[in-house]
Amino acid sequence: MAEPANSVKAPAITTAVFGGVFDVDGAGHYPGLELINFVVCSADGILPPDGPARLTRATHDFARRLVTDRLPIELRKEVLIDNHSAHAVSRLLRCLELDVPNVVKTKSWERTHFFPYTRSLVHWDARTRGSSETVQLERRYLRGGGAYAYSVLRRDPDAARLEKVRLGFERLYPAGGSSPLELLGATLRDHGVVDKTPVLDQIEPESVVRDDRWDNLLRDGMANILGHESLPAVQRVRAVVNWTGICLVLLECGRAAERLNRPGGLVLDCAGTHSQLRRASQKSFKEQLSNVEDAARSEARQSNAQISAQQMNKIKAFMSGTAGTCGLLNAAKGRRHLVLRLEAIETLVMAALRPGREQDFEAFATEWLFERCSLVVGRQAAHQAGLLSAFDASIFEENERRLADQIRAAGMLRVYSDATRMVSVGGTQ
Repeated sequence: MAEPANSVKAPAITTAVFGGVFDVDGAGHYPGLELINFVVCSADGILPPDGPARLTRATHDFARRLVTDRLPIELRKEVLIDNHSAHAVSRLLRCLELDVPNVVKTKSWERTHFFPYTRSLVHWDARTRGSSETVQLERRYLRGGGAYAYSVLRRDPDAARLEKVRLGFERLYPAGGSSPLELLGATLRDHGVVDKTPVLDQIEPESVVRDDRWDNLLRDGMANILGHESLPAVQRVRAVVNWTGICLVLLECGRAAERLNRPGGLVLDCAGTHSQLRRASQKSFKEQLSNVEDAARSEARQSNAQISAQQMNKIKAFMSGTAGTCGLLNAAKGRRHLVLRLEAIETLVMAALRPGREQDFEAFATEWLFERCSLVVGRQAAHQAGLLSAFDASIFEENERRLADQIRAAGMLRVYSDATRMVSVGGTQ
């Protein structure tokens, strides 16, 4: 069935409402991977403040096809000595694969990506075209969420914060690295398709940077995460990827609520013991999805356009898929409610604190989680969100205690003899 002449696609709607292209195919960790591609592959240095985004991209198709047993034998023989070396390298690369949850079928090589632990592992999307199966650099999963995050970071009006982020990325991905993994990655990358000259990205210039609380949340958190240089690079890379996804979820929910003039706030169930809180968390998640849909439909009506159910589902699925992958949902499918899984806890703590600093747990739960991130956990946050008229305050007190236990178990909360609880990146039990 042909679409109406005034139909509008999901990317146009999400760019107008939220600032960037937020599509289901680019959900989960893909925005973070795309952001790192922009940072590392920029032909004009790290986070140039203006001008077009010029990238020198690499597909890593040799390694990705090797991992999935899609590499032609003749190509494999040109690089690898024998079957034993091919098997060993393949097994090593499988340990570096990006986890893609909720995938039932065997992944194709085009959907197989490596987590960018080192500079040489950073790679762009690719796919094969034509009967000859020629490999081409082409967007498939890096759809624009990371391009938006890159645009927000490099156009930061706070020069000091921008310089912190630049320096953090420079130290996270130093040029001229010589570790065994870096050298292996570089060798395999050079046997794949690489841009011969820098290309202009077409998506990043369309991003709408607003310099509002959500853009500044991304910038502040990223500066703090990159500044924790005492932590392993692997932990910082994972936090960068996770923080990008978490921020885009919070941004979508926040801007949708603001557009509709509705109350924000995501109610988290950290205790897992109160059925009333569980139902409230389920309801909160459904309300956020409804807000995203209503905001998108509002934009379509304002533009005298129609948006199909398929395109609307793409917008909503980006939010839910990214929330689930980044640790804000209990499950990818079924009866879902909002939580904080371990990866989300670690990321939020790293994003909240400057290097070498610590914060009182109550302030962390209220000032950071609620006032900055719109995440409702404790009694004070529930009071400010107007929830205590419908819920017993003790439920949120227990919720807050259980979150403290989880942060402590992660090694990020210190309890002193006077019962003072302090959150820190280097906390101990």
